[in-house]
Amino acid sequence: MAEDKAWPGKLHGELCALIAPVLAQARSRFAAFAYVAALLEAPGDRRSCWQLGEQAGHATARRMQALLAGYAWDWRAVLERLQRFILAHLAGPAAILVLDETAELKKGTMTAGVSRQHAGITGQIENCQTVVFLAYVTARARTLFNFRLYLPGQWCQDTARRGRARVPGGTVLATRTEQGTAMITDAVTASVPFGRVAGDEVYGRSSRLRAACEDAGKGCVLAVPVNHQVRTPAGRKATVAALARLVPARCWETRTCGHGRKGHRDYPRAMIATSSPRHWALVRRKISDPADLAFFYAHAPGLVSLSILVKVAGKRWPVEECFQQGKGQAGLDQHQLRLWPSFHRHTVLSMCALALLAVATARPPGTPIPRAPPRPGTTTPPQTGTGTGTTDQPQHWRDTGKLPVRPGEQPPRDTGLIRVTVPEARRLLAATAHQTFRYAWSIWRRRHQARARWHHYQAQLQATPA
Repeated sequence: MAEDKAWPGKLHGELCALIAPVLAQARSRFAAFAYVAALLEAPGDRRSCWQLGEQAGHATARRMQALLAGYAWDWRAVLERLQRFILAHLAGPAAILVLDETAELKKGTMTAGVSRQHAGITGQIENCQTVVFLAYVTARARTLFNFRLYLPGQWCQDTARRGRARVPGGTVLATRTEQGTAMITDAVTASVPFGRVAGDEVYGRSSRLRAACEDAGKGCVLAVPVNHQVRTPAGRKATVAALARLVPARCWETRTCGHGRKGHRDYPRAMIATSSPRHWALVRRKISDPADLAFFYAHAPGLVSLSILVKVAGKRWPVEECFQQGKGQAGLDQHQLRLWPSFHRHTVLSMCALALLAVATARPPGTPIPRAPPRPGTTTPPQTGTGTGTTDQPQHWRDTGKLPVRPGEQPPRDTGLIRVTVPEARRLLAATAHQTFRYAWSIWRRRHQARARWHHYQAQLQATPA
């Protein structure tokens, strides 16, 4: 049981040692270390300076408030050190950078960047901040890697408002796709190891972003709208929706983009050639509703197969898990901050907390990902937990769960355990009291989840025609 806390504690010490030189003052250094630890251990769904100060054992919230708004330290330098930590444990040439944005709902008009704008988490126009994130996704783990706070046009034109929120004078209006392109360019310039870029329609519409990927020699699979135009091998322009209607029935192939808790995530896919030998249109349709189509535009600098493009397209969704875990487990949006510097400082420290959990729960290098055989008529590209990193993770944190291999198979007496997830790692880390009780609950949850996963896969096998 001691190793359940010692393992993430060791990683916490490693990250603290890495960012310590950036925090030159002892007061800011110790406050930052306590802030990250409190983000991980604080109960409830609020992590303001009051709650974090109490969790850290401080007499008042003053030190946490000073860390975010008073002490002298550069959040960009901490972010750069955090990226080093992530790459030291997860880096690999097959990694995928995923662009996406999230909204943080706010009240009032004084918080930096807040305005009435579309919020993806509700699908409506809300009073919120919009933050563009870049996630680093591998077969072993995924975590947030970089970010930009979107500053709406009315903020850029209001000098007094910018001054009150302490927005830097050199900050200019940049669209979300321009911010995403800048983060991709920064990653290329810093020689971050990755192979491809993924993103939703917001980024798939940007020709500049696609050009940045191509100029860097990186592949990309980006979602595009139904009216996105490509040039056919015959030289004509056509929308991806029009080309999808011309795909013969025999050219649709069912591919699995990954396995989930409830079974394989497989869809019929079609790969459509364009006038360029390095560009393709990719179409996905639902099995239950063939009229429900999704479109992607792909570039690959070398030879590529449909299975590889499907795998990259499937990596678009882990960034949503990063948002959910960042907000729920690391307090990403649980702040009450108005100032531009304070927001960025909190966000980078929250990303530190999330990265600790992601690395702690990552599959050890070279460990195969447990999977059931593909459903008949589907193809699943092989995946292993490749990459660098430490192997000091406790053995019982790993995935030992079994999966069914044929319809009608009876469940084994012991279905094993699923691997420790990010929320479970945080529970174990926070289990300072009643540790034996908490540990027993952790084992029960993971064993129950492994059993549920076994039966979900068995139900999928039973539903598949022989």
